[in-house]
Amino acid sequence: MAPNTATNPLPNIQHVVVLMMENRSFDNLLGWLYSGSGNQPPNNIPAQSPTTYAGLVANTYSNTTSDLGTLYAQNGTSAWQPDVPPTAVPNPDPGESFDQMTAQIINASGTADMSGFLANYESIAGATAGQVMQQYSTDQVPIISALARSFAVSDAWFASAPCQTWPNRGFVHTGSSDGHINNDDYEPYDIETIFNLLENQGISWAVYNDTFLPSLVRVMFPKLWLDSTHFLGMEDFYTACQASADADASQKLPTYTFLEPNFGYVGADESYHPPDDIGPAEEFLQKVYAALQGCAYRDDILFIVTFDEHGGCYDHVPPPTGSVAPIPGSVSRTEDFTFNRFGVRVPALVISSYVTPGTVFRAPGSVPYDHTTILATLRDWLGIDPSTFTATLPSPRITAAPTLAGVLTETTPQSWPSISPPRQVRRVSMTQAPINDLQMSLLVGAESRRRGAYIGHAEVARLRQQIKTRGDAAAWLANRQGQHVHAALEATQRGDTAEAQRLLAAVHR
Repeated sequence: MAPNTATNPLPNIQHVVVLMMENRSFDNLLGWLYSGSGNQPPNNIPAQSPTTYAGLVANTYSNTTSDLGTLYAQNGTSAWQPDVPPTAVPNPDPGESFDQMTAQIINASGTADMSGFLANYESIAGATAGQVMQQYSTDQVPIISALARSFAVSDAWFASAPCQTWPNRGFVHTGSSDGHINNDDYEPYDIETIFNLLENQGISWAVYNDTFLPSLVRVMFPKLWLDSTHFLGMEDFYTACQASADADASQKLPTYTFLEPNFGYVGADESYHPPDDIGPAEEFLQKVYAALQGCAYRDDILFIVTFDEHGGCYDHVPPPTGSVAPIPGSVSRTEDFTFNRFGVRVPALVISSYVTPGTVFRAPGSVPYDHTTILATLRDWLGIDPSTFTATLPSPRITAAPTLAGVLTETTPQSWPSISPPRQVRRVSMTQAPINDLQMSLLVGAESRRRGAYIGHAEVARLRQQIKTRGDAAAWLANRQGQHVHAALEATQRGDTAEAQRLLAAVHR
């Protein structure tokens, strides 16, 4: 368990829970959280008077192309096609490669003015590209909005680099992307992780996932492939949340918990990843929160919600430069990029009994919050000697990162409000939807882990040719993984989540 001494920066916390979602910018989900005259946050960290919020303002932030003209960031999304509701915007999936992100952020003259989103998306979506300038209203995303207002939200938390899912998830688990700036055919990262460090220190941890395939954490890092203990399903998480306050530690949540949603192979995508409907993601977030809110030992829990990267969704704030290069991989493997600039802003919430409701927080110094903040916070909270920590996780990015110690300002526990599930969650079959890059990476990673070695670029290319849709992927997976996976597919399709979880227990482990 975490130390509880006078030097502990988070003395009341015994369990840290992190949920990382997918591919939304700060503006896309929370840009309109505090907007309009008199609608300012109650509290800023560091303190500001009057308080401020770096969100959107009507008729202020825009992008322009020769075909579409000037379009301003808009409060609320619209249905752009008969079969695409407002809650499934943008559709199709925006660009998220390093080169596409660079084009979104930096204009032709080399200025990072965030003017390239519309043009970049026009190259993908054509005449319907204007949807990238529409951002969700608070009414459209009631769960994440309610949590942001009830606890603490950062309006200056940036992805660790202007990169895809695997690199940014590499930063949250290791402090580095091992030199990758794209998903790079899903080459595993053969480096140490925070989970290896915790294991060596005798500190409990677990990764709970609601994905159909094994955990993304597990398939990314070969040093975790043989672990048969710490990778569990979400039903195990909900059970641990129901333990009594005086239960044995083995029945409660571990010291460090990392959560992964369903990424949408079979069943609804719960990660917010475009172009899927965001309703199931809101529903999943509410369910996780409700489990923690009803937990008998919730005052001991720090819950962090963030997103890996912006996924091509518009944001108006240029990412800071001057970021410290990581180790290993201080220079990109494929471009002349030294990781000297952060990625685009993403939503980040801090939920705890010791957070002042209605807080908007930023880093106290010149280095902004990014995903390595989580690692720096764990290091200080657990009281791990810096030399011991850097022996396993040597990245200077972690050393430079600000921690979350200053966000928990209350000295006595505050209440956690009840937040009802979202209404009218849209559930439609995505069997014929194109497989996205994250989903393909899970398939490749699972097959690599099954074989005990990376399957290689040539076989990845063959799979890309063979598997075009989510239905193709599910059929391929059922054929490769055996009858219990096929049965779990059928259980999921008929809505029997409990049975699917039971059948997939072997896959999770």
